[in-house]
Amino acid sequence: MAITLLAPCCGEREEDTGNTPELGSGPPPLSPEALGEPLPEVLSSAPPARDDPSADGWETEVLAANAGQQLKALGHLFFKEGSADLAALLAPDFTCEPLVPSGVETVLEDDLVLVERQNSPTSTPPGEKSLANALAEIRKLSRSGGETHQHVHFKVVSVSPGSTGDTFQTEVIFSLSFSTGETLVEHHATWLVDWKQPSNQIDLPSLTNLAVRDFSRTTTKQGTPLYSDVTSSALGDTPCYRSQLGLGLNHWLGRLPVRAMLNRFGTPGLALGDVNGDGLEDLYLCQEPGLPNRLFLQKPDGTAEETSAAWGVDWIDDSRSALFLDLDNDGDQDLVVALYGMVVIARNEDRKRFTVATALPCTPSTTSLAAADYDRDGLLDLYVCGYAQDDGRGASIGAANDRFVYHDARNGGANSLFRNGGNLAFHDVTAPTGLDQNNRRWSFAASWEDYDDDGDQDLYVANDYGRNNLYRNDGGKFVDVAASTGSEDSASGMSAAWGDYDRDGRMDLYVANMFSAAGSRITTQKQFKTGTREEIRDRFRRFARGNTLFRNTGEGFEDVSVQAGVTLGRWAWSSNFVDLNNDAWPDFVVANGYLSSETDSGDL
Repeated sequence: MAITLLAPCCGEREEDTGNTPELGSGPPPLSPEALGEPLPEVLSSAPPARDDPSADGWETEVLAANAGQQLKALGHLFFKEGSADLAALLAPDFTCEPLVPSGVETVLEDDLVLVERQNSPTSTPPGEKSLANALAEIRKLSRSGGETHQHVHFKVVSVSPGSTGDTFQTEVIFSLSFSTGETLVEHHATWLVDWKQPSNQIDLPSLTNLAVRDFSRTTTKQGTPLYSDVTSSALGDTPCYRSQLGLGLNHWLGRLPVRAMLNRFGTPGLALGDVNGDGLEDLYLCQEPGLPNRLFLQKPDGTAEETSAAWGVDWIDDSRSALFLDLDNDGDQDLVVALYGMVVIARNEDRKRFTVATALPCTPSTTSLAAADYDRDGLLDLYVCGYAQDDGRGASIGAANDRFVYHDARNGGANSLFRNGGNLAFHDVTAPTGLDQNNRRWSFAASWEDYDDDGDQDLYVANDYGRNNLYRNDGGKFVDVAASTGSEDSASGMSAAWGDYDRDGRMDLYVANMFSAAGSRITTQKQFKTGTREEIRDRFRRFARGNTLFRNTGEGFEDVSVQAGVTLGRWAWSSNFVDLNNDAWPDFVVANGYLSSETDSGDL
């Protein structure tokens, strides 16, 4: 949907065989001090030539690409019959475990969904015809569901040599969804696929065996999605939806009057709050430079009225993030917006319009905002995240910077803490409170929580290239305790959310990161950074693993991501704890996606 604009970092583009996945755990991140060496691996600012795996010695990437082509061809057969096409993909002695294993047990059933999982390895011996039978069964079930609900995706996450020189194995993340006409069904699993290379070294490999692991199946009870997109019905009658928002980011990128570093990714945020006191939540939407920010007031029927100009907030500055909150304790919602190089605070005047009270200078490349009463004086204070520095020539991103360390960057824009002095007067207290420690790490998001139950708000900061921070609040002074508490995640941090997932009374932490199938394959190969210490290699592997769940033990944090099964957030940007089915257990919602084709495929 066009107005759902996410705040990503720069990253690799992966060819999509239609897919996305999860990996095993890696060791905890290590600091350069712990490794006994200075910041290594400075990358060149010169753009690299386009990689050619077949010419530069990365045979595993050639194998992954070839296997991906065959899996994509197999994917077409889930919903379209073609026995001859299937035979062309398989070796003569091909064997296959059932795609739906035996021993599947119900792990959750309520009024909305039925969730089943494989509880043990399959006990059914592999057979030659089980794949054809499974494909036929899926086609039969999905025949009345319609093509719009038919999706199958694969992602090759590892390649390893086989027992002979002409064989190899891939670990593949498999995802399938379809409608039966009465229900929606999803299958997820890890496939271990054995391949045989053709003798001529020209044709694509053939499948020799397929084993299924970690299978799960989710079936809706009502035959409809749990959530429906109501954007057009809520906003469709506003003129700006038709003339601006519905056109999408790609339309506007070439038309912006200026283009800062993050504009190409669609970084603007939004805020929800009742600004006019009618008991209904309203929406404020930030925009790129030259496009006016929008305020939508909700009507009782669920539609919205666009009132930005009337409320005085149709600003055309490069806007990055926004908050509705009562900063002056007068009972109504004020507005805070992070712009390029400043934070603007607007007072809510009689719940009829906003007037600008102050503008706080900060890092040019702002990303997000977080508010809490850190000093317990009854007034909400503001923390502002910064991404890149601006050296006067325009901020540079990621490896384009000529002094950039991918796994431990320390040259990002500075974050800022502004103390609320009352009457919407704010003062920069970043340095005196200790928050200038480890404060140049390309930050994307921050989240406040009293993780140690001492009565004041602590702060976690998710950083894209630097190690993440956990600032413990000691009476209004902060110290970074991420390393000593075991919460120093380092994996392209996009966001952080707090919640008591195991209901033990202590707040746990979920960090959204990027998953990379290509990174997972490459960082495990012997030729990857052969001159680098193993500790550094491990840290690069960690960048590819995905999201992190830290369990609060009371003495620190324990990484339980793998055993909890929550690393697979795909190419994640943000996340939150939400009780989706009202069973008093917090669930996860993860926003993810990335453009993975040369055209706008809608793959977001």
